[in-house]
Amino acid sequence: MNVFRRMLFIALAGLVSAPLISHARTPDTTTIVAGNARFEFLTPSLVRMEYAADGHFVDVPTAVVQRRDWPAVNVQSSKENGWLVVRTSSMSLRYRMDGGAFTADDLQVTWANPKGAPHTWHPGQVDTQNLGGLTYSLDHVSGSNLTKDDTQSPVNDIIPGIDIPLQPAKPGLLSRSGYAFIDDSQTPLWDEKTAWITPRPTPYGQDWYLFTYNQDYQHVLQAYAQLCGGIPMIPRYVLGNWVTNFNFEYFPDTADAHTPEFERYNQQYLEEELSRLRENHIPFDTLVLDFAWHNYGWQGGYDWSPLISQPTQFLQWLHDRGIKLSLNDHPGYAGTKENILSYRDSHTPEVLKDLHRPLPPKPSFDLDVSHGWTFAPDPHDQGLNQHWFAADYNDHAWKPIRTDQAWNRQGYPDDQGIGWYRTSVSLPARLPDALYLYLGEVGQTYRLFVNGKEVDHSHVQWPRRLTYADIRPYVHPGRPNAIALRVVAGEQGGGIFRGPVAIRDVTPPPRIAFDLSNQRQADVFMRDLHGPLMQAGVSSWWVDGGGGATDMPGLNPQLWTNKVFYDFAQQFTGQRAFMLGRYGDWGSERYPGFFTGDTYSEWPVLAYEVAFTARGGNVLVPYISHDIGGFHGAKIDFDLYARWIEFGAFSPILRMHSAHANPHEGNVRMPWVYGDKGIALMRKFFTLRTQLIPYIYTYTWQAHTLSLPLLRPLYLQYPQLDEAYRHSKEYFFGDEMLVAPVLDASGNRTVYLPPGEWIDFFSGKHYDGGKSFTAHYDVDQIPVFVRDGSIVPEQEPSDYSDAKALDTLIVNVYGSGGGRFDLYEDDGVSLDYAKGRYAVTPMRYDSKSDGSHELTVAPAKGTYNGQPAERAYEVRIHAIGKPQSVRVDGKATTAWRWDDKDAMAIVTVPRETIREAVSVTWR
Repeated sequence: MNVFRRMLFIALAGLVSAPLISHARTPDTTTIVAGNARFEFLTPSLVRMEYAADGHFVDVPTAVVQRRDWPAVNVQSSKENGWLVVRTSSMSLRYRMDGGAFTADDLQVTWANPKGAPHTWHPGQVDTQNLGGLTYSLDHVSGSNLTKDDTQSPVNDIIPGIDIPLQPAKPGLLSRSGYAFIDDSQTPLWDEKTAWITPRPTPYGQDWYLFTYNQDYQHVLQAYAQLCGGIPMIPRYVLGNWVTNFNFEYFPDTADAHTPEFERYNQQYLEEELSRLRENHIPFDTLVLDFAWHNYGWQGGYDWSPLISQPTQFLQWLHDRGIKLSLNDHPGYAGTKENILSYRDSHTPEVLKDLHRPLPPKPSFDLDVSHGWTFAPDPHDQGLNQHWFAADYNDHAWKPIRTDQAWNRQGYPDDQGIGWYRTSVSLPARLPDALYLYLGEVGQTYRLFVNGKEVDHSHVQWPRRLTYADIRPYVHPGRPNAIALRVVAGEQGGGIFRGPVAIRDVTPPPRIAFDLSNQRQADVFMRDLHGPLMQAGVSSWWVDGGGGATDMPGLNPQLWTNKVFYDFAQQFTGQRAFMLGRYGDWGSERYPGFFTGDTYSEWPVLAYEVAFTARGGNVLVPYISHDIGGFHGAKIDFDLYARWIEFGAFSPILRMHSAHANPHEGNVRMPWVYGDKGIALMRKFFTLRTQLIPYIYTYTWQAHTLSLPLLRPLYLQYPQLDEAYRHSKEYFFGDEMLVAPVLDASGNRTVYLPPGEWIDFFSGKHYDGGKSFTAHYDVDQIPVFVRDGSIVPEQEPSDYSDAKALDTLIVNVYGSGGGRFDLYEDDGVSLDYAKGRYAVTPMRYDSKSDGSHELTVAPAKGTYNGQPAERAYEVRIHAIGKPQSVRVDGKATTAWRWDDKDAMAIVTVPRETIREAVSVTWR
């Protein structure tokens, strides 16, 4: 075993042996068993309720629930008139002793409600006041399938092509009803012996969790994190800006692959595009490559496409410029027979060997029949009645057609319905016993005729690639044979799109796909296919597709697919992982982040995304990434483009993306599509986003330690304020900032500000809270407000997030004082934070009785690798009026200036050791 293979093996060994945080149960008085029912009080307000017909309960973790050891809870139980009654300090549970499986008739839980009658819950109860959860994705979402209530899921939402309807969101954790319910009855169990999951025995019992609370939303989020796993720290660079490219499929040896527009869209073009961003001082951290980074599109491949002619040099070129690389991958698409790995890929022999599968037999008879076809459109569908399929049909008037491109691009642009293909194939006198016609891809559906007789063929749901038919009974040895196809066109056009178009004596080999719930297959998939690319410098994976790649009863396939990618990346690199995957239901917070899918570029979609992203915290999913600008939309109106970028700058992940039209249109999300105004707008908000990373990164620490999301709906901060529930399209960005993106072309926005004093983040204008106002915002403005007394740290402008050491910190203070901020720092990539290797720098902003104001930066507490020993500060004072005097560490200073345009004082504090306090005082 060579060194590289050994590294991969060790990494995967870590992946497959890492349990879902297995905890042994400790028997205590918290558990009450009543016949075949068991009640475990994990906290005074969280109860697990199990019913097992055979009396065997589950004491190991599951694919969703991680923790099994909980401190003892003081409970009191009694039997009252045939009922088991169990009370804690927070709830009371009643179960009919002979009730059997849980129903509304035999189980009830109540808990206190300070505002009125006690809350009650029973099985089957519908929570009408739930504040919403997340859907699997937002694929195909447009204004036409969005409801007026943006806490509701889109209606009639179907993933196009595979025609799979997207299910509505399950209720989230937060509800004005004061409870949350999780059904974990069917999820697989963790097997300590195999260090992997195993299906639950059937028939399933009931394994439920009920969280009870009043309006303590933060408490239930923290309890859920203890039960199902918390949010890990993400790499710091993830908070920088992302740009997606190569949004098209690349198939070698097709007509498209050899057109000038495809050939120019290559490694050099990418480097020029990225260099242009740098030259225009538009900071970004991560390049994401969609389909065309590899061959064969949906068919799968892990070899670089010829478009990246020198991948080693390309990865080094990116590294030298501080650019991370993320690659798109499709481990499985729901409802399809999608191949994950092409037999033409260089990795295939090794993968098949490791899967204990043989290489497919090579054909002894292999006849290329991709040439010599003719075509006729059939707009009135008369070909069947007129026997265009007959062996002796006169097709001399038909026109030649190629089999590597749709007929719409070969002179028939307006023929969208039915078309016919014909050819004549001469076969030798001696033929093998088996003979199969291969058709690489036919769009969209077709009927096949050989010598006038219809022949059945295989069917592959989209993405329709290789189909085949047994034609041996229909052909004539030693004679010409007529082959005809009646093709119904699809959205991408009609006809034979690509090869192979051939006759062979073996069937196509079975597809190479992976069941990632199978331990061996998960090992091979990650080790053989992804390990080499990560070794070469790939930083993260975009796990695209439609549902994940597992086949185990009760298992959410997206959840486990996310886990396999995330765990392997972390084990292989020894550093923090990050990925973009779709939402896999409960437990998804453990594997950030969440890519929402292919939406339409419309104003209502942008508005829905704002509410959707804030709602992500309701299920503890903080790192949601939308296609900024929308997916299904080429060059959109500048107003919409600008507002989407502005929202992106104040969202968890800022990632530009659009549909698969790049070779023909270029990347329509690049700013120069809109000329100088586009460049100026992107520079402004990409720079601001990069500068805000010290502030944002501190809140990633809070997400990890306190189970609080970065984007917070108003009711998370003000649960008792009715008005907070009426403004779903504005949100807190951390504690200090409130954001209300502009959501229509008018530029007008009505904003509700909660009680207190607020200051416009950009203009410095002061507002009284507890009420709403309406204002107009220019196309390059977004309503953002900070609380009076807030501290917002920033870093200096730079090309990417960690281009400069944080040895100069910009500290913004707002209003009259009375705020604090504890700046969190670590090395940004390693797992050392879990070992206590990080630093916290407390900052305080106070107003004193003598009318002066003081910012104090306390000594940094803690150490980490790469920590600067000294730091300079630029203090920006956003107060009312120009200060009369300024002191630094008690001494008068002249190192400050007044910016009349932005109404702020800027104080320069020389570099000092981070182990000493710094104070800036003004009056």
